[in-house]
Amino acid sequence: MTVMNAFPAQSKAYPFPITQLLDMTEAKEDSIQRVQRTMVVKWTEELSPSFQDRGVVQFAVLNVLEDLIGKTGTVFHIGDRSFGIVLYGSKKELTDEAMDTFVIFLSSCLAKYAKIHAMIGIGEMMDTFLDLNKSLIMALQSLDHRYKTNEPESHPFVEEAKSLLQQDYGDGVCLKLIAKKLYVNPAYLGRLFKTYQAITFNEYLIQVRMEKAKELLKTTDMKIYEIAHEIGYRQLDWFYKKFKEYTGYSAKEYKVKQV
Repeated sequence: MTVMNAFPAQSKAYPFPITQLLDMTEAKEDSIQRVQRTMVVKWTEELSPSFQDRGVVQFAVLNVLEDLIGKTGTVFHIGDRSFGIVLYGSKKELTDEAMDTFVIFLSSCLAKYAKIHAMIGIGEMMDTFLDLNKSLIMALQSLDHRYKTNEPESHPFVEEAKSLLQQDYGDGVCLKLIAKKLYVNPAYLGRLFKTYQAITFNEYLIQVRMEKAKELLKTTDMKIYEIAHEIGYRQLDWFYKKFKEYTGYSAKEYKVKQV
């Protein structure tokens, strides 16, 4: 099944199939015991479109899940903004480590292709479907624990953007450029930053640049104008202003203070 037509430009193919993540190879011997394992996928209301578009989002999520899971499992609806998944495999294939890896991959795909922030819980292994309810309850409990204990809660796009900014914070870096690298709408990425970082993208970029400037002032003999250029400021006066606002010191005062 292809991902719904609402997102044609970004939903033609996924980075790699689930089989590479969970090692869902066919059992070579009949003696290998086959088991099942559940997952629960929910998404937050805040990042979903308006109520009238909720059905569209739900259909997009279902299509992404079915495309990724394929014949290695079953996807089913369990409630408002939530789906259940049953994966089939051996105990060796459905380990906690493999499931955690798949959760990261699945969250990223849902963010990229269905435009939602997914929260995913993992249930225990089942020998038979008689244990389905018990496993689903554990998956829901796992979901609650996973996201209540993660503070602050973040989003895959925000974390990827932060990683890119740590690598490249020089002249020309902007929200539009980072969004292009992540194949996401700039306005959407900007909203995610405000939601999960409590600051704007530009404020975070300034923070990265100022911290780098502080590091260079402490650890190198670079001239102040060289540091300003290194971190992306062509105009020295603008760098002076931003550094004073950020640290409470001028760049010269800060450097002297470190000696």
